[in-house]
Amino acid sequence: MATKTKKMCPRVTIKTCAEKEPIICTASNVSKSKTFKTKTEFTCYQNTSDLNNPRLAAQRMVIMDCDGIQSVGKSWETKTYGSQYMVGVLDKETNEMTLRPASLINLKPYVKSFEDEEVKKEKEMSYGEKYKELAMKFGANRIQKTLRGKDRVREMESNTLDEAMQEAVASVDTANLTEQADLHHNDILPPINTDAKSLDDVFLITDLITEAEITALVPFTTVLRACTQVHVNAWREQEKYPHFMLSRLPIVIEDDHLAHLYLSELLYISYLVTLLKLPPKSLGNKKTSFPNTPSVVIDNMYKKFTSLGQRDGKLRTSMSDKQRNKLIAHILALTLLVDKYCVRYSELCRDTGVKSRVLSDTYRSMGCSINKLKGQDKGQMVAVLKLPVKLPPLVLRKGGKKRE
Repeated sequence: MATKTKKMCPRVTIKTCAEKEPIICTASNVSKSKTFKTKTEFTCYQNTSDLNNPRLAAQRMVIMDCDGIQSVGKSWETKTYGSQYMVGVLDKETNEMTLRPASLINLKPYVKSFEDEEVKKEKEMSYGEKYKELAMKFGANRIQKTLRGKDRVREMESNTLDEAMQEAVASVDTANLTEQADLHHNDILPPINTDAKSLDDVFLITDLITEAEITALVPFTTVLRACTQVHVNAWREQEKYPHFMLSRLPIVIEDDHLAHLYLSELLYISYLVTLLKLPPKSLGNKKTSFPNTPSVVIDNMYKKFTSLGQRDGKLRTSMSDKQRNKLIAHILALTLLVDKYCVRYSELCRDTGVKSRVLSDTYRSMGCSINKLKGQDKGQMVAVLKLPVKLPPLVLRKGGKKRE
């Protein structure tokens, strides 16, 4: 017969004093997550201003950090009048339990108060402002998206109103309608010499590309001048450059200066087409959008065709419809220089994603006539610049992207 062994009750010893008195903590609003046992930190502080005073020496403060939430508890109890709690420690070898007096501290979540007096003195918010602030913090994504859309519309309306006021003031200060038309053209189109006696004097390359940019493009034009048809075919497969540019390579120009200017015009068209096709969110990424491009070229392009503004509390780069039309006009002016004022621009529709109708209107605004070829090249659109240059009323169209 197997005998059952009786469990012996431990002997209890009460110790009324200890060097380090244990503390029992209770906490509310604490999640029972896995990080509670591993990443919870407790810190205990004692009032040491006067250790001879039993009331002051018994004062404790406990701080608990758990899951990014800080809880604080205080105990001002003395050893004589405070609530008495005991903590038992069992020694399994001697089967002896030691009871130690302990104090109980209730921990509560701690919220820091605003120390900045300017925040306290902030003016009272209206009902609409309070609703917007609460919705942006705790509302659904649909509500937040609607509120952000309304802010963008208000900003666009204010900018449009400012531009309209500036144009109205300019029209009042202008002497006659001719000067108004010239001002309107100069605001979008590149400089055009309507009194030119030669086609080479209508557009000047220095008005489209600065001398600093032309000098910075020397290493790149040297590489392009040495390229062969094999390189051009490889670039066409990689879609490294626009088709308008690749269809005019390799070149056969003996004069070094003329070859450099011609290739600089082609390269600059490539940079402008890249800027035109960038999505709005990528406009701020200059380095990634224009790798291996001289910084002076990037800075001048962004200065001419983009603007900086506040949106959602951040400084962002944007391109308005007016700046987009200006960019398209500069591209077409360079194509006229490249093709000696007779341009087949069907390739540009594919390179830029701009509809043929928009390109035709822009060419006409610069004094060009538009023709449609027949026969073998049926369907090809050609822009031809002739003397004398006559500038018709400028036609601006929104939504320059080609529809699929």
